Amino acid sequence: MILLYKFILSVFVIALIAYISHKKKFLDTNGIIGSSTMAFIIIMGTSITWLLILFSFLILGSLISKVGYKKKDKLKMGEKTRSLKNVLANGLMPLIFVMLYIFNLLDYQTALLGYLGAIAAANSDTFSSELGMVFGGSPRLITTFKKVEVGTDGGITFGGTFFGLIGSFTIGLFAMLLFGKIEYLLICTISGIFGNFIDSLVGATLERRSILNNEYVNFIATLAGSLFAIIIANKFI
Repeated sequence: MILLYKFILSVFVIALIAYISHKKKFLDTNGIIGSSTMAFIIIMGTSITWLLILFSFLILGSLISKVGYKKKDKLKMGEKTRSLKNVLANGLMPLIFVMLYIFNLLDYQTALLGYLGAIAAANSDTFSSELGMVFGGSPRLITTFKKVEVGTDGGITFGGTFFGLIGSFTIGLFAMLLFGKIEYLLICTISGIFGNFIDSLVGATLERRSILNNEYVNFIATLAGSLFAIIIANKFI
């Protein structure tokens, strides 16, 4: 009966996500298919509350990507509609933790912490990059602190870092409200900004040399955020 209820719920939620994503042009066709598949696995393997965290990231990221779009377009960095590679870059790590829980390779708490840390890192990075380009000012390379052009891989600004902190805090706030643990607010905020800095560091060292592309860098950032969340949870839970 529970599985039937989850199946019906997943079909309804997937249809809703697909409709909104298509209507608002948040995702292209392949992106919608990918996100719908993820949504089905997450609901069937865990619960709707887990999915709401990921869904909040999708909505927030898509909305802020439209902020200052004209300036981003001039920099040739505007991206209104996200593709499957964007979905996988930011959503694959959270999905991995769900799968590890489904196959009893991780306990509920550890899987949830990894899941939340990954999404917090993704949201932090999205807020930093999307809003930092518009309001951040002149960036400096994270490894040398020399001034670089806006949009340079590994470039950071005070404004972008602040927005990144807001991004990870937002996921922490949702996690606290949905799962009822105030500790999640701090864990997500810290692990999210940590993953964000790892993103910038890898971007400055590997992406600038074309060793890795942006999608791999995002994946590494979510991995860093998830592992950091699990590690620091011992201090707070």
